[in-house]
Amino acid sequence: MNEQNDKNKVGRPFKMEKWIPALKSVLEERNIVFLTDTDLVFLVNKKLPIEDRITTRCFKNWKAGKFAPNEELGEQFIELVQEALINEKEALLNSLKNEKSGYWVRYAWILERKFEEYNLKQVTENINKNEETQIIQITAANLEQKKMIENLINVDFEEVKPKQIKIKPEVESTDNKEEDYGF
Repeated sequence: MNEQNDKNKVGRPFKMEKWIPALKSVLEERNIVFLTDTDLVFLVNKKLPIEDRITTRCFKNWKAGKFAPNEELGEQFIELVQEALINEKEALLNSLKNEKSGYWVRYAWILERKFEEYNLKQVTENINKNEETQIIQITAANLEQKKMIENLINVDFEEVKPKQIKIKPEVESTDNKEEDYGF
């Protein structure tokens, strides 16, 4: 039985115990809205000795719930990451909502790229010149967006036919055509 316990202690040490306080420190010190996972891992690792640092892959595994040795620490890590993401969303949405200068689009752009639930995955527009029809294809990121798009599409609308505008034939200009400037 004692041999089995010793066998479990062999291998890489679990670094989450030392990594969580450093992560808390970075989250408190910085505005992390614009940071990628790689950036965040770099900043946290910078606060730790080399033997306690992790890779971005390890960080992503932890975020995905792969942290076997200590479930309690793993849950603490997940809560910390979730809270940081909620804070990021709130900061972006507040910036978007309170933007007075008309540059709200930058916050919307960041929001839809950082958070999948705010992202329309693909919007394409095709115009068929022969049939004079316009086709717009929108693919939603999730079910909620799909319902919103369907509601917009299924609204009754009135088609406005284009109006022909007569254009006068082009008048040929006679200015300076016959003059020789000698250049």
